[in-house]
Amino acid sequence: MQDKALESIAVEIGGYDVTPFIERTDDGVIVSLDSGLEAGTYQAYVLAFYSDGEIQTLSESQVTIAASGSSTQWNLNSTLSTQVRVAEDDTTDYRSVDHRQSNGALSADSDHRDGNIHTSARLQAVYDNLHQGHYPDSEWQLPEYQAGIAHESDAGTAGVQVGNYAHPNEDLLFSGYQRRGVNLFANNPEQTLKASLFGTASETTNSVEQDLFWPEKQNNQTLGGTLAVSPLTDNPERLTLGASYVDGKGTSTGSGFTVLDDESIYGGHSWGFTLDSIWLNRSLWLHWQKAQSSFDSDGLDYGDGALDDDADKWLVQLNSGPDLPAFGVDQWQLSAQRQRVGEYFYSIANLGLPGDLDTRQLALYANKGGLSLNTEGQHQQNNIEDRADRATLTVRYFGLDLNYTPGVDLQSGPWRYIGSPSYTTYYHVTRNSQPRSDVLLSGLDVDNTQREYSVGASFSHERWSWGLNYALVKTDDRSDPVEQNGFEIYTPVGDTENHLTSLQLSWFPNERLTLSPTLQWNQYKELENDNAYKTLNAGIDGQYAFIPNKLLMHVNYFYGHYDNRYGDPDSLDTQQDNHTGNLQLTWKAVEAKRLKPGMDWFLKGNYGRQDDTIDANDYESWQVRLGFSVYWAGYNEG
Repeated sequence: MQDKALESIAVEIGGYDVTPFIERTDDGVIVSLDSGLEAGTYQAYVLAFYSDGEIQTLSESQVTIAASGSSTQWNLNSTLSTQVRVAEDDTTDYRSVDHRQSNGALSADSDHRDGNIHTSARLQAVYDNLHQGHYPDSEWQLPEYQAGIAHESDAGTAGVQVGNYAHPNEDLLFSGYQRRGVNLFANNPEQTLKASLFGTASETTNSVEQDLFWPEKQNNQTLGGTLAVSPLTDNPERLTLGASYVDGKGTSTGSGFTVLDDESIYGGHSWGFTLDSIWLNRSLWLHWQKAQSSFDSDGLDYGDGALDDDADKWLVQLNSGPDLPAFGVDQWQLSAQRQRVGEYFYSIANLGLPGDLDTRQLALYANKGGLSLNTEGQHQQNNIEDRADRATLTVRYFGLDLNYTPGVDLQSGPWRYIGSPSYTTYYHVTRNSQPRSDVLLSGLDVDNTQREYSVGASFSHERWSWGLNYALVKTDDRSDPVEQNGFEIYTPVGDTENHLTSLQLSWFPNERLTLSPTLQWNQYKELENDNAYKTLNAGIDGQYAFIPNKLLMHVNYFYGHYDNRYGDPDSLDTQQDNHTGNLQLTWKAVEAKRLKPGMDWFLKGNYGRQDDTIDANDYESWQVRLGFSVYWAGYNEG
């Protein structure tokens, strides 16, 4: 402790303040809780509060609570709906559409603990007899399932999971990586040593028959592993070292791939190292990553074979805290980072990462009271090796976003009529440029600036909420036409303006009625050739309970008007009007209770019409369906 007046000691475990249950001793503090915490690992902090207002973290550690006895928790939700078309218009050919449609969904999860053994499982399944939106084409889909078993003890946790695997890392090798497979994991109680080995399918699938645990085809397999070590036991966050490896093949493609056909196989292996260091009571974060790959991006049986390349990234982040001043605001955060990705660097687990790109970014966030500010500057440039046969594109971006939510008295002044306000505004500018000498390399000239302006306000009241927003996007295009061998191969669009206005309203005057109208208007202009494209979208969604919790009505209507006017007198102006409406009456015949399913009967109608200046595109159709839904939910709290 510091040599100053100590006012109090506080202890926090797993986000809960347990200070009332502590007893101070010469060696530290003892926590005695009236009721035990659930089994698991918790972050624990001991904080010292001094008379001058300073707060010091005296201790930070991981606390593992072992399971005692046996407990089981489970949840199950299911629904099955069947409907039959009982009437339709006589102009639409419905012979190819089944008059009966059935769909359903099943969601279940369970959690069982018995001593040191922890098992868990979860499942989501979807059924549709018409296969609508299903890939692969089948009645049943399995979007998610997972089963796992782990052993938890004072020595740490180790276990295995099968089914859907979501990799936790977001870096050069992994980004949003979720696939089916097997994952082996282990960590010590303090989380200073974490290891994972996984094998997954390279491609995503919802199939109930294929690749449930491990893909059969070698060209659809990915293997990998991660390791994270914090060697400084007294202060684990001061240094964390990580290593990752991934190797796989698949048919998915990324930026810069040579795509031959849908059956071509691409793949290779990638590996990387990371370093993280946190200082100043979590007010300073230093991050560095280096990655390399050997990857074949033009097809395994074609072209050059696997090519080697690398990528790297560093980040410095500062934020207000006990060791850094707030500078007059409630909270602030400043970050600077640079990321460089080689042209031939790829990872099978992050194919969306663009290559041949050097990105530098500076960002600031701050808030005070109800006002928050986000500002960001970014510089991107490709052709990082400065090759003479490649065009160099430079993108410069700056953005400023402001949000303000004032504290108001909703019982006085205009606020009792219009609601609690919240205001937003932003300004974004993007400059794209390319040397004039590179126009024949890329086939186009790039020299434009895009500016975005927006203001908006929203209001929330006990009985309604509404919002109005306006945005203007202006593009200043300074590019010139490009000719090659006497032919113009690039024609600039020229300057453009895009006006976007939207209004949303939700009104719930009583417990029976809810109305939500929306209005969107958009006008896009190409100023050089005087082309104008106008869009008006209007809609309303409403719900009404004739008999609360018994007889309900849901209705929605959408109207879209599209008006295209061309400056060239030889071009034909076009207009189109779309109308779409849906209405459903629901009779809740049986109320769902525990271990007893519920049942609804419903009558629904759909209407659609399109009026176009090109008569061949006109149509009108409607249909009426009668059906029922059976649903059930069960649970056990242990």
